[in-house]
Amino acid sequence: MRSDLIFGRMAGIYGWRFIAALTVVLVLQVNARQKLGMGNEAVLPQIDVIQVKEAADEALRMSRGLRQEINALNARISELDNKVLMLSEEVSSVSAAKIEEVETKLTLLIEAYKELHGQMRTLETNALATRPPPPRPAPAAPKGSIITATDDLLLTTPEYDLYQSGLRLFNSRKYGEAAKVFADCIAKFPEGRYRDNAWYWIGECNYQTGEMNAAIEAYRNVFTVQNSVKADAAHFKIGLSYQKLGQSGQAQAEFRRLIDRYPASDYVERSKRYLADLKQ
Repeated sequence: MRSDLIFGRMAGIYGWRFIAALTVVLVLQVNARQKLGMGNEAVLPQIDVIQVKEAADEALRMSRGLRQEINALNARISELDNKVLMLSEEVSSVSAAKIEEVETKLTLLIEAYKELHGQMRTLETNALATRPPPPRPAPAAPKGSIITATDDLLLTTPEYDLYQSGLRLFNSRKYGEAAKVFADCIAKFPEGRYRDNAWYWIGECNYQTGEMNAAIEAYRNVFTVQNSVKADAAHFKIGLSYQKLGQSGQAQAEFRRLIDRYPASDYVERSKRYLADLKQ
């Protein structure tokens, strides 16, 4: 009973780990004494209890210090992993946005090129038509048309001017204003030459502002114009809109539709790449 009390007090002072170590040492002493047959006359090395306790405390402090360092390093690694992940997502997001911006500018340039090419063909046609020797009075310009100074051959119309003002607003990233101008163009010239283009750019305005369902609806109106030059681009952007909505099945169907209907389109290769990404 007395020994239990003494061990209890020692445990409170030195800790149970130290008491366990001391017990092991005492047991070894007894075993050694029995094996040597020396009884009480056996002389064993004296144990410095204070030194053993100090060594144990030092080892414990070192262990705790190492554990703290390990925890700090793990926390630092986790922090770095999170930063890498965030940077990867940011780079991916910026890259995708940049690609879309470049594609939009490319679409604008292609449209401007086609428009210029069409005007050049008009100039050539009109030049050939005005070659007969006998001079004749210039035909009256259609109502609402303005004759330019280019040998009276190139016409600009109110519809064209309105449509171009919408494109200028779009280029200035004034998407709300641009959409209203394009809608006004369609309302004023329901059978006009640029109505499919206007529908397409209304879709682009909605796409740029994140209104994907409205964008899809506008793009689909492009198909109401027979043989529209914007049909393939509209299919492509409908696919991208569905992709942004998380409707991968609809997106894949739209990209396939584009590839099947317009195999010579500039959008075919990009559609194939998006299809491959969606299948992964």
